[in-house]
Amino acid sequence: MRTGLVRALTAAAACSLLAGCVGMPTDGPVREPQVSVPTDDVPGISFDPRPPRAGESAADIAEGFLEAMKATPINLTVARLFLSREASDAWVPEQQIITYGEPGVASDESAVSIRLKDVNLYDERGAWQRTQATRDLELGLVQEDGEWRIDQVPDALIVPDTWFDDWYERASLYYFDPTAAVLVAEPVFAPKGDQFASSLVRGLVTQPPVALDGVVSTYFPPGTRDGLSVPIASGIAAVSLTGDPAAVDDETGGRMLAQLAWTLRQEQRVRAVRLSVGDRVIDTPDGSSPSNLDAGSSYDPDGLRANPEMFALVEGRVVTGDIGTLENTLGPLGDEPYGLRSIAASISGSHVAGVTSSGTELVLAPTEAPDGEVTLVVTGVDLAAPSWDFRDRVWVLDRTGGSARVVVVVDGTASLETVPGLTGRTVTKLLVSRDGSRLVAAVRGRTKDRVVATRIRHDAAGEILGFTPIRTLPLPEERSPRIRDIAWRTPTAISVLSNASNGYSQVRTFSVDGAPGEIVTGGLTFLRGRFRSLVSAPVEGSDVFALGNGLVQNLTNPDRLVPALPEGLASLTYVG
Repeated sequence: MRTGLVRALTAAAACSLLAGCVGMPTDGPVREPQVSVPTDDVPGISFDPRPPRAGESAADIAEGFLEAMKATPINLTVARLFLSREASDAWVPEQQIITYGEPGVASDESAVSIRLKDVNLYDERGAWQRTQATRDLELGLVQEDGEWRIDQVPDALIVPDTWFDDWYERASLYYFDPTAAVLVAEPVFAPKGDQFASSLVRGLVTQPPVALDGVVSTYFPPGTRDGLSVPIASGIAAVSLTGDPAAVDDETGGRMLAQLAWTLRQEQRVRAVRLSVGDRVIDTPDGSSPSNLDAGSSYDPDGLRANPEMFALVEGRVVTGDIGTLENTLGPLGDEPYGLRSIAASISGSHVAGVTSSGTELVLAPTEAPDGEVTLVVTGVDLAAPSWDFRDRVWVLDRTGGSARVVVVVDGTASLETVPGLTGRTVTKLLVSRDGSRLVAAVRGRTKDRVVATRIRHDAAGEILGFTPIRTLPLPEERSPRIRDIAWRTPTAISVLSNASNGYSQVRTFSVDGAPGEIVTGGLTFLRGRFRSLVSAPVEGSDVFALGNGLVQNLTNPDRLVPALPEGLASLTYVG
């Protein structure tokens, strides 16, 4: 499996014309690094490919072209030498990235067909699009000055996946939700090193694809374009965009800065951002420039003022605090046992939703008001543990004996949501992201389980419009195909707990967009013993725990002593 999958491409137009460079955007949460190599740690081995030689056959030219695209550091100057003069001028490799596992070449002189296997496609932002088992790459050739040259070529960087893994890394582009209330991270890939920041900005100013309509929005006006690069001097990233300055009012400018600040936090050298559109410098709401990286903190995708403490049930009462110092909450569910089997706390920690021991009722109650009321909001057949999003909506799965229903509670009123691919299926676990843009679920199959993801569409008022088509995450084949639990590891990554062989459990982490490859998070992945649940939050620095019968293991800090858990503890969780 690919362990350090790296990012995608968005080469600067001028870079590709003048120096043949190619660059692109990134994936992964800003808050918890998902890469095994720092962004400034570029592989040290350089590769300077050979140019075309006199008398080479059409097949040799095609193979040389593929080899030349593997130049490192990333540079397409030599690759262009394998193209005809007209094709070289027209070739725009920034349009997409095609990665492959293995190529084969067939030639009839004026045309070369290359069968690529295990193909992955990435768009111009660096976002993964899909996987194909095979793809035929058709290259048309012509004689130019007595030598074969490629005259027909796709607008793409075409490289082996091993090369891509070495030279690109995961990151995220940050957009707004349709109500402009919260930032939403979109995973992409970007080249390591000096092109990283420029690639991120280039991806960010590209308009989101139609497939994300109703999921995300951007405040970069259509027609805005990036400059040649994003120079970083004394920690300040200078982002100079072309476009109409009059199209950027104060509100738009402030939100553009918020998107930039969150996106460029992933570049370790950046401490502040100076943004200009045309000849106008975009100031922060307080009139200052450059803007520090706190810009947009009120749009935190982890939830503004999220409560960092843990919540749990101890002897039926709702408790909160650090894992070693859990105390009863002040609300009615912390005062007396209510017969709950699972709970979830709102992002602020002010309310808790609980499922009764029968699994047939969902109740809501405040956590800080001793005289607060316990309100019944949902009745069902077999309710799973609920989830909250930043809008204080509660999402709960009613498993109903293999014919799942998804229930959403808004302001105390419950309604059914039909989620194609989930409703009516055998679903064992349902999660909603804190930003309210994603649903992830574990689906039970006849022979193995799957993890699937969908995006939630909203209108400008925050009303749910529907869901995008279900996408199955590409989990590796395991001896034990059953999934014990899933949990958010970052805003764009899910950890999956399953049984391994010989009495071990395994935790693996994957991107929720379906991009191939396991995400390296550090810490433990193989655990001695049969663990049944994960306790995790999509926040940098938070501990991740695996729990079993009489077992508890800190995955992120395995050497840190875990305090003895109280007798009768159940449903340990972070907020959300």
